[in-house]
Amino acid sequence: MPLGMPFRVMSFMKHIFFVSVIGLSAIGLGLEFLRAEEPVAQTPAAQASTAPVFLFLGDSITRAGGYVGQIGAELTKQNPATPPQFINHGRNSETASDLSEAYHPGRRPCVLARLDAELAEAKPNWVVACYGINDGIYHPFNEKRFAAYQAGIEALIKKVQATGASLILLTPPPYAHSGPVLEGANEAAREELINNANAAAEVEAEKDPNKFGYKTPYPYYDEVLARYAKWLLTLNGRDKVWVIDVRTPMLARVKETHGRDPIHPSSIGHSIMAEAFLQQWPTIKAQSKAK
Repeated sequence: MPLGMPFRVMSFMKHIFFVSVIGLSAIGLGLEFLRAEEPVAQTPAAQASTAPVFLFLGDSITRAGGYVGQIGAELTKQNPATPPQFINHGRNSETASDLSEAYHPGRRPCVLARLDAELAEAKPNWVVACYGINDGIYHPFNEKRFAAYQAGIEALIKKVQATGASLILLTPPPYAHSGPVLEGANEAAREELINNANAAAEVEAEKDPNKFGYKTPYPYYDEVLARYAKWLLTLNGRDKVWVIDVRTPMLARVKETHGRDPIHPSSIGHSIMAEAFLQQWPTIKAQSKAK
């Protein structure tokens, strides 16, 4: 304190200092309060932890990536803040049935052989699987091959459910070749003709293991896939399992969905598959949250 400073001046300065300290403290508390009210921006790592992971499994149709890419683009557009992660692990020639033609170059792979490792690595929230077109190995229908497909799908469901992930199954796309035209046949007569053709072809297959396969398909192979798809649709509604029918909308435009190759869909075919998925996705998503 300078010598000679009056007592009243000193008291006034102390008062000013005290008020200033109180005021600055209040301002500081106010700023802290405002900061607490502001939303905290998520780091990229935090965003990744909240974004759902989709694991796509299937054969060469899935591996081609057309429908997978279109689904991914649309769901990313719908969720720009936390875009989902999409993993396409389709594999050429793969089945769920673990069956293979006699002349296939190397035994067809089965998804069940790699499924545990895929699930452990990807840790998906959603698994999307499309199997069937290879599972009948391009032969006529028989109960043994059908049972192998059913058992494979059931095993896939069980393994996915064990991880807590949700599963979306897609019906097999059509084999885009209807076989010889059955002229003038009503539905009942047509079914009888198909059954007779199937029985005759099965006898041929038993005599010659190389009779049918992906190079020489059974002429009415799409009828086999129709039965597989019909059964698959009965699984819809199981615990965390949904089934989307991609077959029906593709059949409605089958002249566009495939080119010369009756197995692998064209870009239009892939678009129809993606549309079928995206139409059902809002309902599936809502139902999954309710469970």
